[in-house]
Amino acid sequence: MKQKGFTLIELLVVIAIIGMLASIVLVSLGPARAKARDARRVADVRQMSTALEIEGADSPEALVGCTIADAPVNSCTSCVGCAVNNTIQDFVNFADPSVGVAGTACNSISAATCQYSISQADGDPGATTGDYSICFFLEQGSGDLLAGKNAIKTNGVFVKASCP
Repeated sequence: MKQKGFTLIELLVVIAIIGMLASIVLVSLGPARAKARDARRVADVRQMSTALEIEGADSPEALVGCTIADAPVNSCTSCVGCAVNNTIQDFVNFADPSVGVAGTACNSISAATCQYSISQADGDPGATTGDYSICFFLEQGSGDLLAGKNAIKTNGVFVKASCP
């Protein structure tokens, strides 16, 4: 009499095939996740640049809380002469998607993902709403920006492969 069903070997082969397919799918998602993080980084720094341009439209104002060179952007709390409810106070919420708020701030020697940092456009301390450079690190590049260090400077100008 024949029994209906699958043998143990057949079941193990099917499970092995499913396991290999699942691992291939997971490996292929890595680059897509890196591109998504890069897109978020570019959007974050563009939003910060826009906020600085809006706050400094009338006259450049000194930033409060992030006065050293390569200061973490999330240490900026306001700007001298800005309104009480200004957009700079929202900088505390900006963090690199892969390192979070605890990451080391980007600088001229950064070789891996790092926290967004801000300086004057020439790299000196004391960024203002009219003279700034926000440094960030891209894992794979985004659009015209290359993988590695990049910056957005005064007037929203992106600078490839450079941090002050």
